[in-house]
Amino acid sequence: MTPNKQLLKCRDDHAPVSFCAEEGCPDQPKQFKLIEGTTCSWVKSDSPFGVEVLRSRIEPWLTALFQSEHLSVLVGSGSTHALHKMAAGTSLPGMVPQTMPVYGHEISEEAKRTAKAIGRADGNIEDRIRVANELLRGLEIIASVTSENSKERQRVENLRKGLTQILNDFAASILEGERGLANAPVKQREETFNYLVSFLMSFASRAGTRDRLHLFTTNYDRYIEAGADAAGLRLVDRFVGTLAPIFRASRLDIDLHYNPEFPR
Repeated sequence: MTPNKQLLKCRDDHAPVSFCAEEGCPDQPKQFKLIEGTTCSWVKSDSPFGVEVLRSRIEPWLTALFQSEHLSVLVGSGSTHALHKMAAGTSLPGMVPQTMPVYGHEISEEAKRTAKAIGRADGNIEDRIRVANELLRGLEIIASVTSENSKERQRVENLRKGLTQILNDFAASILEGERGLANAPVKQREETFNYLVSFLMSFASRAGTRDRLHLFTTNYDRYIEAGADAAGLRLVDRFVGTLAPIFRASRLDIDLHYNPEFPR
């Protein structure tokens, strides 16, 4: 595999354009070259090109894209990992699957089976937690007609303790990731938030006649919320209230500016 391989597809490109950075002096402007076998209309195959060529391709395309109707952005965990690495210099704690103290093999196999059924290669920690919860409820039903000191009730208790411990460890890893960003050196932390705010504002700075930006995350993303706070962006997440927020399915009383007009 070519090191530092980059892919770009925008505007009139019929297929992704593959290119990589050329090795050169760190003090010189970075140069790129097309990977062998790649062709495109905006650069010659045997000619190196700089950042200005990429900017001339990408910026006008993104500007038009950001002003399109019903713009939606899907942000995965890659942004959180990159931001944590940029600020703290270390990798973000991952969601490492753990083995349950009882029925560990059965839970792992069922998590893998259900993950493959929906098109994923292997089961993750969320799959195992879901399967463990389902198994726990089934064991509780079985143990409900047994004595207090039965093996069935002991298995239920052991599984419940193991599940609680895994959830606690999972929550602690999330807090560790947030702590890594909050306690990062001031210079790196400011640079990281500048990148995050710039990323969010690029999508959110839309004309007033356009609908709001629809931002989706694959998981509950606290880094995005921190960036929105730093940028002064208001996230309309359908929750009303601060101390005891309540979810409302409609936008009534949440975003009055975008409510449809009432009939006169």
